[in-house]
Amino acid sequence: WEKHSGRDSIKIYPRKGETWALFKNWDAKWYLLSEEQRKYEYEFVEVLSEYDETVGIRVAHLGKLKGFASLFCQIGKNEIQIAPAEILRFSHRVPSYRMAVDERKDVPKGSFELDPASITMKLEEVSLPKLDERTCVIDLSNSDEADSSVETAKKSASMHYDNEIENSDHPDIDVDGQEVPDSDFFNFDGMKSIDKFQVNQVWALYSDVDSLPKYYGLIKKIDTHRGFKLHIAWLESCYLASDMVLWKDKHMPISCGQFMVKGGRVQQYSSRSSFSHQVRAGQTGKRNVFAIYPREGEIWATYKEWRPDLTCSGLKNCEYDIVEVLEENPSYVKVSVLERVDGFNSVFRHQKSGNSSLTREIPVVELLRFSHQIPSFRLTSEKGGSLRGCWELDPAALPAHVLYKLK
Repeated sequence: WEKHSGRDSIKIYPRKGETWALFKNWDAKWYLLSEEQRKYEYEFVEVLSEYDETVGIRVAHLGKLKGFASLFCQIGKNEIQIAPAEILRFSHRVPSYRMAVDERKDVPKGSFELDPASITMKLEEVSLPKLDERTCVIDLSNSDEADSSVETAKKSASMHYDNEIENSDHPDIDVDGQEVPDSDFFNFDGMKSIDKFQVNQVWALYSDVDSLPKYYGLIKKIDTHRGFKLHIAWLESCYLASDMVLWKDKHMPISCGQFMVKGGRVQQYSSRSSFSHQVRAGQTGKRNVFAIYPREGEIWATYKEWRPDLTCSGLKNCEYDIVEVLEENPSYVKVSVLERVDGFNSVFRHQKSGNSSLTREIPVVELLRFSHQIPSFRLTSEKGGSLRGCWELDPAALPAHVLYKLK
């Protein structure tokens, strides 16, 4: 719960990671029926996202495992989006405990033990699945036990998306499968709502190397006929300046420069979990070639110990500085180094050197120092205005050593 702006009132919504009961076959007109006419049945879900007043909330259905009194596991490879207008489908929260992988040999990782006092007894049961890496997700697509309420949603695995990639050049990366804390103020998931995607936009996607948004894709088609599917063409680096310092490892991701649409078939995504943010890609005058450079006002991560012989295999151990771009010119990019504000997961401010902000000038020939852009939101009146001028950064785009650095 959180305190509401009204006097003596609080807001209570399902929170990410909680388990809840939904009214099965819920109807907004139930209030017209008498208590005797209402036949309540329930289904149980894990909440996958925080509630958003624009797009609602994502959940994944849970099924009761056969042979257990109160052990539940995700069923189906899909998520369900509950619109704000249907928030009353939520009946009540169910206390639960997420089972660890080593608690019992016959209990798959990601399953939940639900409070028996908060669930109904007459529930359809599902058989214990044979699972790779003991991850609890049961596919009922060809089973007679499949519940019609499991619809065409998009979640698979415990807190994990299935993007159904065809002819993949880059393996599917799901940031929701990572242990990423919630942002403190701004809802960055709202920047990736369905209505934000349009054909011919360039988006950053999470890398399969270090789970940071270092890949770029051009949206070629959006299919809404059956569910929601994005068709993208990958962008690859091209036309690097002759005097630019290049990576020795040709597999190292490049996030700055000119990028051309890669030939071949497009790649399909049925969820948005691999997408980080829309990119401001400039036109170059060449067909299917885009210019992507750090722009004034943007927040980027730069390699802390940058050198040309960094390798792709060593990226997970890299450390980064977080910077705001102050100025761009033909010779260098001027940046201001940021530091995290104590007491917050993802709020940053200018780092000071004496009485001034700590700034650096990065030569254009060393643009590969820039690792990736980080979605950001400028704070104003939050915390009574005490954070005015600070930035909230998307935790999903922050390097791990920054995200979990102890103050």
